[in-house]
Amino acid sequence: MPAAVSSVSAVHSLIDEIEASFRAGSPERRAVTLRRITDLFMAGAERFDEPQVGLFDDVLSQLVTKIEREAIVELSRTIAPVPKAPPLLTRKLSRHDDIEIAGPVLRQSPLLSDADLIEVAESKGQQHLQAIAGRRQVSEKVSDVLIERGNTDVLTTVAGNFGARFSSKGYDTLVGRAEEHAEIAMAVVMRSDLSPEMFRKLVGRAASTVQQRLLTVANPDVKVRLQNVLQDISLQLLRDAEKNVKLEARNPKDIAAVDKSKLKTELLAYAGAGRLAEAATALAVISGLPTETIRRVITQRETDALLIVCKAGGIGWSTVRELINLSAITHGAAKANPMEYLEPYTKMSVETAQRVIRFLNARKAMSETELKRMMAS
Repeated sequence: MPAAVSSVSAVHSLIDEIEASFRAGSPERRAVTLRRITDLFMAGAERFDEPQVGLFDDVLSQLVTKIEREAIVELSRTIAPVPKAPPLLTRKLSRHDDIEIAGPVLRQSPLLSDADLIEVAESKGQQHLQAIAGRRQVSEKVSDVLIERGNTDVLTTVAGNFGARFSSKGYDTLVGRAEEHAEIAMAVVMRSDLSPEMFRKLVGRAASTVQQRLLTVANPDVKVRLQNVLQDISLQLLRDAEKNVKLEARNPKDIAAVDKSKLKTELLAYAGAGRLAEAATALAVISGLPTETIRRVITQRETDALLIVCKAGGIGWSTVRELINLSAITHGAAKANPMEYLEPYTKMSVETAQRVIRFLNARKAMSETELKRMMAS
């Protein structure tokens, strides 16, 4: 007798045992019965034809409605990767509210169609969505739903899944979410199907904290691309600022009268054009420190004080890098390498920087030694 037929006959012989196990009400006996049927199925799964699989499907689908949770979790893990697993049972398990039961088949089962996955993604919680996001292949239709409904963890998972495909709308939405979430952005920039245009769009529109986080954790190849894009963006910002700001010498009172939000744009232009006097005055107004103090901060060789003042004033990285370059020029050095200061600037907290500035405002004086002592406290 062929093994497949023998296995099916064994299932028929177990039906009476199943009924008896239900009447006896013993959880242990029901779990043992389920395991025996599962083992029989797994032993012949590759050889069974459709009617034979259907028999196992009927028996197991009825059995899981009356069996304990732990046994169902084990069953789900067992059948999840099987190409010829019982289809009705697989779909039943995929829709279970318990993620320990639904998760294995949602992540692995090749039997689930896009329609199945979309139904689950539209009706279940974030853990179910994340399980789907981790499948070997995720179609555009499915990823659209995941991106629409998913939280940061779901989007990070699907963005980092190289087997996932995205529609134009889905990719655009994903990039939009990545602008404010470094975890999503990191996953997106590593994708080989991210076009140069989308890469630039993401980096250019991302919050400065996201840009800085990307630069600190990206691999060398991605970091070079990021630096090139940020350099282009910085130059464009500088060109735009220069168009809107007259760079002739300005009276300090005129600079002080400018709205602080606009003053930050002027500061970028002054720093990029090498205008120390105007840059120092603008940064002094923003920080609330004396202009002469800020001039010393910019012209000294150490950058600690400059980074603190900029962080406290909410100065963006594009402006900070131009100020670092201006600082190098003022003491006769070639342009500095601002990127070496990005990580300490990113890690510095605004609260710490502002605490230092409050202290200095009270003292109305500043030295590098004082700043380092304050930062160490």
